[in-house]
Amino acid sequence: MDHDHHHHDHGTVDVGDSPSDAFCVGSGWVMMSGFQLGIGNTQPCVLFLFPGWVLDNQARYFAGCFGAFIIPVAIVVLQTARDLVVEKAATKEKGTGLLYDAFAAFLFGLQMCLAYFVMLLTMLYEAVLFLCIIAGFMTSFFILRRAKRRNPGTVEKGSLDCAPCCSGTEASQP
Repeated sequence: MDHDHHHHDHGTVDVGDSPSDAFCVGSGWVMMSGFQLGIGNTQPCVLFLFPGWVLDNQARYFAGCFGAFIIPVAIVVLQTARDLVVEKAATKEKGTGLLYDAFAAFLFGLQMCLAYFVMLLTMLYEAVLFLCIIAGFMTSFFILRRAKRRNPGTVEKGSLDCAPCCSGTEASQP
């Protein structure tokens, strides 16, 4: 009978048995002590959000970096979509906007879930993942600004004025 509960490393890294060409060591850390890299034969492997998602080789590390980049992009997309849904609901007759409001609430829930994931990834203190998160926010903000300049009526002003990860208010709405 196997009683292995897949414990994750949270302490010091034993590099005595790690090969010099190892991508990283350990079975997945959830928080480093200050910003570090999660690659190298003396560096702990990083656990990306869920058990089993250990960034312990180049392909997984790249996938983690891509995920850390795309989550902020998705947050901004959800914020913008939610703003458009709320705007559309405002044009409906009283009572018929209920479905729009429910959908906007659902989008808000997804946005907050992804924002929490970004917070957890930031708390890993893995430098490259953190830079990918910032790059994702910067890229999506840049694209949103360009879209607004090209077609000012299609992107809600509220999407640009507040932090996309944490905006929970509908201040720009009637």
